[in-house]
Amino acid sequence: MHRHRCEPCVAPPPLTDNRWAQPQQGKGVQVSGSGEIGVVIVEDHDLVRQGLRALLERDPAITVVGEARRVAEAIEVVVESEPQVVLLDLRLGNEDGAEVSRRLREEAPDVRVLVLSAHERSSDLRAAMAAGAAGYLLKRTSPDLLLESVRRVAEGERVIDQAFVPFLVGLPSERGDTRDLSPREQQVLALVAEGLPNRLIAERLGISQSTAQTHMENLFRKFDCHDRTELVAKAFRQDFLE
Repeated sequence: MHRHRCEPCVAPPPLTDNRWAQPQQGKGVQVSGSGEIGVVIVEDHDLVRQGLRALLERDPAITVVGEARRVAEAIEVVVESEPQVVLLDLRLGNEDGAEVSRRLREEAPDVRVLVLSAHERSSDLRAAMAAGAAGYLLKRTSPDLLLESVRRVAEGERVIDQAFVPFLVGLPSERGDTRDLSPREQQVLALVAEGLPNRLIAERLGISQSTAQTHMENLFRKFDCHDRTELVAKAFRQDFLE
């Protein structure tokens, strides 16, 4: 099985900006910013939440517009701050984080939920998807991949950690004879399976980003799919990836 390589998480530097005062217990925090993508972080561990906030704000396209520790305050913060993306931990103390996603489908249906979990269990993935989540990543995900995933989810794509590809496949091989891939398309497909975005694929192969995008479009057409997760799942199912 070809799985993506995950870099160890590195703790971000301490926060010193006074805008980011710690929330009082039981209170959500609203924050204004200029990034195109507004994000609310729902995470009950203060240290993890602070680290995620620091990482997200390194991307000029992203602004953290709110934080929450529990389900009820998460709904309140999201409804008030109207983010594009909610970055959600499934374990919020003794509460089920998936409830946030379920309730947002009714109260803020345009908001997209990206789960960030420490648990590599297919049952958690299924629960998150059933609750309406647009993506599921493991906390060992590299910082660059997390930022890229937030952008992709905000643009309407689904993002699922490559560790879960075996759970997405689960069907017998059905390789077709009419879907021949060029050597370059095979290289691009392998890097997509590692979780690399177009920018890093272009760097790895020494091609332009527009050329990488063209190869991606050809792969989507040949596999009759619309996002990377579906592409990788079909490629595994049809024996184009091992």
